[in-house]
Amino acid sequence: MATSPRKLSKAPGPPTLKFLLSLPQFRKDPLRGFFQIALGYGDIVRYRGMWVSHQLSHPDHIQHVLQANFANYRKGRGYNILKLSLGEGLLTSEGALWQRQRKMTQPSFQGQQVASFVSTMAENALVMLRRWESYAGQNEIFDVVPDFMRLTLNIAAQVLFTTNLEGDAESIRHTLEIGRDYSVERAWSLFPPPLSLPTKRNREYRAALAHIHGIIDRIIAERRRAPTRISDLLTMLMEARDESGAPMSDKQLRDEVITLLTAGHETTTLALAWTCYLIGTRPDVMERMAAEAAFLNGRAPAYEDLMKLRYSRMVVEESMRLYPPVWTLARTAVNDDEIGGYYIPARSEILIFPYITQRHPKWWPDPEAFRPERFAPENSAARPRYAYLPFGAGPRTCIGLNFAMTEILAVLALMLQRFRLRLAIDPEKVYAEPSVTLQPRPGVPVRLERRLV
Repeated sequence: MATSPRKLSKAPGPPTLKFLLSLPQFRKDPLRGFFQIALGYGDIVRYRGMWVSHQLSHPDHIQHVLQANFANYRKGRGYNILKLSLGEGLLTSEGALWQRQRKMTQPSFQGQQVASFVSTMAENALVMLRRWESYAGQNEIFDVVPDFMRLTLNIAAQVLFTTNLEGDAESIRHTLEIGRDYSVERAWSLFPPPLSLPTKRNREYRAALAHIHGIIDRIIAERRRAPTRISDLLTMLMEARDESGAPMSDKQLRDEVITLLTAGHETTTLALAWTCYLIGTRPDVMERMAAEAAFLNGRAPAYEDLMKLRYSRMVVEESMRLYPPVWTLARTAVNDDEIGGYYIPARSEILIFPYITQRHPKWWPDPEAFRPERFAPENSAARPRYAYLPFGAGPRTCIGLNFAMTEILAVLALMLQRFRLRLAIDPEKVYAEPSVTLQPRPGVPVRLERRLV
């Protein structure tokens, strides 16, 4: 949509010099900084720095960018940083390549296929929970985040490759941490050094990238040499064909596998961790979830059983409202546009913060409170659709949404049938760190109390 700047006014926002001078302080607490600016300047905020950016908070404006005028908005500049790690996978690719890959990958995440993964999810969860038995027996304090990371990584690996990455789990975790920190540093840097420069950080990052590429390349090469067909997601991706009958190249296959392995398992880890943190502050919610799952009598749930866990689903949805693992989305305008009566120039960066919109008092009464009942049908029917978007929205809604929710509910049902969690830290001392994803710091330390199953 071509829009003349003469007919429309520019959105309000902080003065350029004032904003640039405040960046060092802003970086220390960007969640608070962006939130305060949204409350002070309104639904659309204009920033002028190295380029023009617009922060959107209103659900209608978010819908315009992510759905109604989707074709005019490509992934934002920050995703170019993620491309260094993820290549041209579904998360970072654009245009015809993204459409091709989405069509080829979509069948792997349909309901019937996801249902076939539940037993793998449950088997791995039970391995973790057997380890938790010793924690409970010794009244040991431990952080759930590393355990959930190992769990979700193993589930992703077995669903993708029919293999167990337990031996590689710690090195993969360290590798992903290096990549996450490196990406955040580059995102905040006005003049990031070229990756080709042999700085200490660049060398460390290149080594981490080579490590994860080596693991994936090895698995793909072994699969191509396998004497018999193995039924898993990797095989489905290798056998997928586009409309011309062409398969994915080895590089594209690796990019998709790395995207599914890293992006998928980290967000699920964080959703589980933040849910445990929140129910640790509300024993009544935890007991209601356990009572809801009591019909399982200790057994692993089947896919159909998860449909009965309505309250537990509301708890997870409320957890992701307060602490969305993906706390920010960015797009870049291709052509001039109009949003909310304001002029949006081509190449303007669009900033969407699920963390802010999902806590905004316009859409959420008493927004800081943890209230799962918000997601009961009678309480959510009148709420704007785009006031809640932990998995994104529009054509680029996360392809793994159903997979993630299935995994989270299966793990929680097994966990809460066996244990009560007690936070081993003052809840006020846990804070959300807005890295690439929303990390609980310093973690979610708990004690466990056994239930009789």
